[in-house]
Amino acid sequence: MEEEQGRRGIPSLLNSSSLNEHIATDITQLVGWTPLIELNRIARIDGVNARIVGKLESYQPLCFVKDRSALRMIEDAEENGLISPGVTTLVEPTSGNLGLGVAYNALLRGYRFIAVMPAGYSLDKQMLLRYLGAEVILTDPTLGFQGQVNKVEHLKNDMPNVHVLDQFKNAANPEAHFIWTGPEIWKDTADKVDIFVAGSGTGGTVQV
Repeated sequence: MEEEQGRRGIPSLLNSSSLNEHIATDITQLVGWTPLIELNRIARIDGVNARIVGKLESYQPLCFVKDRSALRMIEDAEENGLISPGVTTLVEPTSGNLGLGVAYNALLRGYRFIAVMPAGYSLDKQMLLRYLGAEVILTDPTLGFQGQVNKVEHLKNDMPNVHVLDQFKNAANPEAHFIWTGPEIWKDTADKVDIFVAGSGTGGTVQV
């Protein structure tokens, strides 16, 4: 689907000229544009003399901003010939959110996906990952993130055709926001942004 920069997702469907239909053929076409909403009540209660606007990333298919990162990292790996459907096994350490994004993209594209996460983390996300076709390997929670890293390295050494997306170092992670999220915000505010604030988990949204 041809996309206008900053208008991936729902707007690109609305701009489609295909028989005047606006129907996504798979869920990944809905990753992208999310609406902005003015937070008037928060500004008033906190006495902020400014216009505060929030971006509703809950409108992503799996309700997380990391849907964008997961899609872009997989696209980038495909574009660079690093992975092949039916051949490559994707492996990623995750606390759940990015893993969910990778899981449904992997399912649709024909990749096996192994999510490595600490035992005891979010049982609902473990269940949803498995429902989306991912294999979930649980690590000792007392080892923290290093336990996940060790398990991923073990899988890389013991299995053929493994590709680790590596959200912490993968340039395609923040690139998703340079090519999609940023232009969306800029366009939908009519080029009027003075201050940008974002929560940070892995930091993929704002790393450069």
